Amino acid sequence: MTKPRNFFFVFFLFVFLSGPFSAGFCADAPAWGIQAEPWPEAGAIFHSDPRWLGGDGATSVDLGDGRVLWMFGDSFVDPARTGTRSSSALVRNTIAVQTGYDPTAASMQFAWKTKAGRPVAFFDKGGDTWYWPASGILLGKRLLVFLMVVRAADNALGFEADGWKAAWIDNPRDAPDRWNLTWLISPQQQGFVVGAGTPMLENGFLQVFAADGGNRDVYMVRWPEAAARAGTLTSPQWWAESTAGGMDMRKGKARPTPVFKEGQMEFTVEYHPRMQRYLRVQTGDFLNPCLAFSTAPALTGPWSSATCFFSPPEQGGPDLLIYAGKSHPMLTGADMVFSYVVNTTDFDRIFSDMALYFPVLLKGRITGDTTEQRR
Repeated sequence: MTKPRNFFFVFFLFVFLSGPFSAGFCADAPAWGIQAEPWPEAGAIFHSDPRWLGGDGATSVDLGDGRVLWMFGDSFVDPARTGTRSSSALVRNTIAVQTGYDPTAASMQFAWKTKAGRPVAFFDKGGDTWYWPASGILLGKRLLVFLMVVRAADNALGFEADGWKAAWIDNPRDAPDRWNLTWLISPQQQGFVVGAGTPMLENGFLQVFAADGGNRDVYMVRWPEAAARAGTLTSPQWWAESTAGGMDMRKGKARPTPVFKEGQMEFTVEYHPRMQRYLRVQTGDFLNPCLAFSTAPALTGPWSSATCFFSPPEQGGPDLLIYAGKSHPMLTGADMVFSYVVNTTDFDRIFSDMALYFPVLLKGRITGDTTEQRR
């Protein structure tokens, strides 16, 4: 297998996905916290198919009826089942459908596309442009998926973000190889990557986070729920402090207001009933890639400073990069479930060390008094 042009510029990729260094991580801890520990019995589900030999990102979407969609970025696929990455194809994205919410007892069906007898990305564009999955949401009986558009570029990374794209699957209850996929019109605005984080239905709108491709500020864009359920994303409304509703960025040169800064392309947001607040989970920065959380009374904030709650045992290892910290609230078997990915800047090691580049699952729980957080 030849070295991909862009894939193992992972130091640059880590900074690109994780955002700037942040002094806010591990700030003064609140009266409560999150306690987490490795959950290898659950993580074994990602090793259940001898053809799928690792992928990053690990975004989950609840499909209902005990089914969970997982979406991965660059992935190793080995149709010959040799068990070695050197014999694998590297495809830009893959998916899997988990059946059963408890990963220790569930099954997993991985999927990708095939062209000319070789594996290719499940969401495939071809040419010098490709997709990395961002997020998704089930709207009634249909599945809406957001993807980051990436293209080859003559720069230090070898690639650059080039906006976003949305895809519509009208039969997500079927096996993935039977999915009917429709590409939706996805209006681009000022370099934003729409679909970072977690889409949520709230107050009659589909609320979606959008990351700035340049400085990692994170914004909020919305569509009326009826339009979103119809697959119509042509008139996005952007949140701004100066407007009672959403602003239309097609009119004038005004920019919306960030809902928080020092964000990432890889994070999750959920509403936590016990705290009666929104919970954001992401990885820390390059110097301290812990898993961290912050909270807010509303999606638009104000968001608290991020607080570390788990330091991966791989942290500080030579040539290792830790990123894509996320929460998976639909999973059962533990009070809370989190994941992260461990990668390496050593090109040879990624082929020889099969402990790397599979999602790592954690089980966790809230500790302390959450009433303090709600005041």
